[in-house]
Amino acid sequence: MKKSYLLLGYTLYFLSLSGYASSDDTKTATEQFRSALLCQSKPFAIEDKKIIAELAKQKITIKNKKQDSITEIEYHFEQPIKVKNVWVNMIRYESDNFVTSFYAKAIGDMHKFAKLIEVNPILRSCEEPIPLDDTDIFRKEITPITDNNLYPDTIVIGQDKDSKPDEFYFICSKFETN
Repeated sequence: MKKSYLLLGYTLYFLSLSGYASSDDTKTATEQFRSALLCQSKPFAIEDKKIIAELAKQKITIKNKKQDSITEIEYHFEQPIKVKNVWVNMIRYESDNFVTSFYAKAIGDMHKFAKLIEVNPILRSCEEPIPLDDTDIFRKEITPITDNNLYPDTIVIGQDKDSKPDEFYFICSKFETN
């Protein structure tokens, strides 16, 4: 029993060093992924070999891709995780010098999910650029726009023309300030 607590302590210590763990070290990996997807914490990249090994024990596989100045890491869950009322089995972390985001493909009712997390539809008549292949788009600014913060943290939810009726994507984007 003592060894289990010691192993848990070391795991939480390494997670906190990597920036993976929040100030609340009692959060599980699943809770931290949920928190980042809902823009309640910063999306994170896990690149530490010890943490990757720990996630592998939890049956979370990682695919790491890097192109030029863009980092892209995919996390694949053997058992989907529940985020509010939908299921997610893959999350993609993307980061460049300006934007960091978590992208998930979800299965469930997009409109109920949008209502649950209080996002607003983007009207087709607005001047906001909307990808041509997307059908329904919702958006919620998490942080206010200020003189010092012109680019708010944002959640975007949508479906593209190839999505099945119960599939959609949602993204938490956080803009880096230098």
